[in-house]
Amino acid sequence: MQAGLKVLILVVLLLIVSAQVSVSGRATAGVKYGDAVPGVVRPSDLEKIKRALRLDRFSIIAAVRLGAEEGREVIVSEPLPDGTLKKVKDACDAGGFCPDPVGFVASRVRIVLLQDKDVQTLVVLKDQVLGTGGKLVRLRDLGVEGEILGWNGRPDASDGHIALSLTPITENEGGVVAASLDPPLLIRFNPEAGRFQVFDCVAGDGGEPDCAFLGELGD
Repeated sequence: MQAGLKVLILVVLLLIVSAQVSVSGRATAGVKYGDAVPGVVRPSDLEKIKRALRLDRFSIIAAVRLGAEEGREVIVSEPLPDGTLKKVKDACDAGGFCPDPVGFVASRVRIVLLQDKDVQTLVVLKDQVLGTGGKLVRLRDLGVEGEILGWNGRPDASDGHIALSLTPITENEGGVVAASLDPPLLIRFNPEAGRFQVFDCVAGDGGEPDCAFLGELGD
């Protein structure tokens, strides 16, 4: 029970209902976990994101500076509803699924690009996984079953861009809450394609991982 309580506290802390710019620490380039990155994401950006995406509650999970031409990439997460958060807490307390304590949980996750006054959505994950070129993957084809309640993931960096490692949180007809992908879904920027795609790894002939980007599936 004590371990479950610690996880719940971490989950609640990661579900801050409003994104705020951190006032401590130096401005840094690259991916930073937690609050918006000082010097990369500004208070005016938060208002811009709120208006463009029509969000009342959201958090900035990580941000990366790409340069004057490319703009700035930001991971925007929306909190789980209270009822769903309780289901996750109860599952964890019962010895079942517990979110990654150093990751985040969200009802919807976006990677957006900030360019001047524009907010462009590059990737969005809710009940589907969509990119600028269409659907990135069919979750059911990967074995994901049941209702998708939200996502548990963590930010990473890849080729100077933000990357995501994500697992859908699902509930089956019996009410069991679980993480329905192992290993997690990897989303990275493909420099050759010029956009985000799913990065898939399988075991090769010699036991070494054989990894490649997967093309979009269209609309």
